[in-house]
Amino acid sequence: MKKLFLLVALVIPTTFLLTNCGSETKTETNKETVVVAKKLNSEILLDKIIENGDFINSAKAPTMIKSSAVKEAIEAGNHHVIDLRTSKDYANGHIKNAVNIKLSELLDYVNSIDMKSYKKVVLVCYTGQTASYANSVLQIMGYNNVYTMKWGMCSWNKDFSDRWQKNATNNLADKLSTEAGAKNAKASLANFDCKKTNPTDILSTRASLILKEGFKKGAISIDDIIASPGSYYIINYWPAKAYNMGHLEGAIQYTPKESLSSATDLSTLPTDKTIVVYCYTGQHSAFVTAYLRMLGYDAKSLKYGANSFMNTIMNENEDIGHGFNKSMINSYKFETSEYVEEGEVEEGGC
Repeated sequence: MKKLFLLVALVIPTTFLLTNCGSETKTETNKETVVVAKKLNSEILLDKIIENGDFINSAKAPTMIKSSAVKEAIEAGNHHVIDLRTSKDYANGHIKNAVNIKLSELLDYVNSIDMKSYKKVVLVCYTGQTASYANSVLQIMGYNNVYTMKWGMCSWNKDFSDRWQKNATNNLADKLSTEAGAKNAKASLANFDCKKTNPTDILSTRASLILKEGFKKGAISIDDIIASPGSYYIINYWPAKAYNMGHLEGAIQYTPKESLSSATDLSTLPTDKTIVVYCYTGQHSAFVTAYLRMLGYDAKSLKYGANSFMNTIMNENEDIGHGFNKSMINSYKFETSEYVEEGEVEEGGC
């Protein structure tokens, strides 16, 4: 009897212990591990860009102003003109009351003045392309009263018009394609490293970097493309109707103001290949390129746009249009000033 009692006494605690261990294991097995995917820096930035109005994909883009309107505004005294050319070229001739600011120092300058006190802040460069690049960065940051003077100083006076006149060519006018290219399948967005975590800080950091790198980093010539066919993912940033009339071989049509948002085709862009964006004049594409580079894409704007290879066709075909010609060149007065040597400056050629 004593032996039986001892056996029961030993069995009961052991059974209790085993039951407890099984329950704990089961509880652990039933626990779900929830993995929260960390947002890419580019996704955080994109959310901030959308919060600021998603400028590139809005009806407002690109914010351009003709030289004639700038002249009238200067006379009325309600516009502020920022000249992004080198100090030497600025000294040789500039718009009255324009201030000369380096592209790399533009953000510091606009942060030091009351931008809202001006009806319009007009960025001026040689051809309108560097100014458009800078304008895009400022618009994305929320400076919504910034404009680019179309065609740059080339349109102000014939003394400054040589860059557009020399680069408007027909080198590929007889080699255009009408074959439609297909977009990539949607995939992950590009990304970039950034030590900042706050969306506003990420935006400021990227904007500063893009402007300090300069437009030269985000530009490419038609000769570069000809020399290395097939090396680029080429975006034709025109309406479909104009695209179907003839475009660079291999170019893929993306509709302006709507196709490069997170809700449309932004994620079809490659992250492992240089993207070349071209429009009619190189000005709208400079806006787009700055936006893409801020998001981490290796993007470049085709300098002088389609004018660099099919200028005559653009001037003769109203359905395409936007061809540069001598009628864009005015004879407006300009001022000169003393040149203060500033050392070597990379201005990107536009």
